[in-house]
Amino acid sequence: MNEIGKNLKRIRLLRNLSLKDAGNLLNMTATAISKYEKGEILPDSKKLIDFANAYGVKSIDLLKVYNIPEMKFTSFRKKKRLTGQNLELLEELIQDDVAKYLEVIEMNNIDTDNIKLKRYSCNSLDEAEKAANDFRNNIKISSKQPISDLINMLENLGIIIIQIKNPNNRFDDFDGLSEMVNNIPVIVLLDGIKDGARQRFTIAHELGHLVLNISNEELDQEKLCSRFASALLMPKEAVINEFGISRRNINFFELTAFKNEFKVSYAAIIYRLKDLNIISEYLYKKLNIFISQRIGKNDPKPIQPEISYQFKRIVCKLEANEIISLNKACELLGVTTDEYNSEDNNY
Repeated sequence: MNEIGKNLKRIRLLRNLSLKDAGNLLNMTATAISKYEKGEILPDSKKLIDFANAYGVKSIDLLKVYNIPEMKFTSFRKKKRLTGQNLELLEELIQDDVAKYLEVIEMNNIDTDNIKLKRYSCNSLDEAEKAANDFRNNIKISSKQPISDLINMLENLGIIIIQIKNPNNRFDDFDGLSEMVNNIPVIVLLDGIKDGARQRFTIAHELGHLVLNISNEELDQEKLCSRFASALLMPKEAVINEFGISRRNINFFELTAFKNEFKVSYAAIIYRLKDLNIISEYLYKKLNIFISQRIGKNDPKPIQPEISYQFKRIVCKLEANEIISLNKACELLGVTTDEYNSEDNNY
């Protein structure tokens, strides 16, 4: 498929149009639309304008070219409801955003050869726990210390964090993705997640997929990565330091204090306490019922989500140094010139 065809297809899917819907807008058959998208027919300048007007975009949006990387999507966590056009569109958006990021890294002469993530042998829950502790030791973070800014920490290690926009909540059933792309570790999650605790756990879980070397294919990788995430965000030593080695009951304030300090959810804390045998199965169930009655499904005082600024920071640096034009910077960031020149970008 040529680049114009890919752009035509992506924008059509973003507009939530079927091939037949697009054909009706353009007075063409669905088959003809498909041929344009596959590159079997190349649109002339007039036809490009017709497509742009029908889809409500600028003609230049249909001419954007990025070196799309090959991705396997092997560690792609989604719910069964995410299928069809929404899944296809999400994969295209992920590839496009990864392509933009790689282009920006190359233009900024960032040395990616030094990005070395140590991998840890893992064939049990105990080994996942140990891997999380070893990971903390390798990056020199105390086992009693909370990770205050997980995204910033991982970006400083050379990991690309991409937050995909979620138009009309079409990708709510997407949980996360991690993959090595051109030997660079990439973690993808949704933008606009309101619950920072959920967001941080997703990132830590995807980090598990990147660093755990699970040789036994019969093991449940998701459980191992979740244990890694839990141990990374709530190290055993820190949990015991806060709650002790055995408890018959726990006060709600204790849970809230730990939640705010370590930026995790109530559910994650209670599950961690059970995993470490600090509380019994009975108390675990009792606390879950209590939390459900006290705060419901949505925490009224959620942890604030983290934001990745690295991509925008690099693009702004390239524009300030006149390595790329203002229009190119706006294209990469998906903003207008007025938005780019707003007070947030120019002081």
